[in-house]
Amino acid sequence: MKYQTALLPLLLFVLTGCQQGQAANEERLPPEPLVELIDPQKDPIGAVKARDKQVNIKVDPDVSALRREVLALIGDASADDNNQCRVAGFGHKPCGGPAQYIAYSTKNGNEADILSKIAAYNAAAEAENIRLGRLSDCAVVPKPEVELSGGQCKLVDSRSY
Repeated sequence: MKYQTALLPLLLFVLTGCQQGQAANEERLPPEPLVELIDPQKDPIGAVKARDKQVNIKVDPDVSALRREVLALIGDASADDNNQCRVAGFGHKPCGGPAQYIAYSTKNGNEADILSKIAAYNAAAEAENIRLGRLSDCAVVPKPEVELSGGQCKLVDSRSY
């Protein structure tokens, strides 16, 4: 049983490496649109209707509901010590990376739950960005420091001007 447990990660590593090698040789294509593209020059009304249809397609899980769940789970991020304060990427920029950062506390011992819910939200936000064809400025959002202030974990902008 011990050998099977040890071989499983090795097997996954080897298979992942093979898949990555294959993907490197293939051309990356953008995802197919969920609705038919209509030329706005030829049919402006049809183009607007198609865009509205694409935007209104529901994606499970609902991104805004996941965001509310994360924020509710974090609550006021109260902490007794600065060592209980953490920072995590929150959301997803269309070019990649987090849209922003959020402070949370490990005081209540629910860090794994918070990180799991943040990961679910980030994945849903990324999928929605792809689905809607969103663009961004592609600027890297610097990771801020976190500090304990007034019994709450808060982000501190670490950039100097």
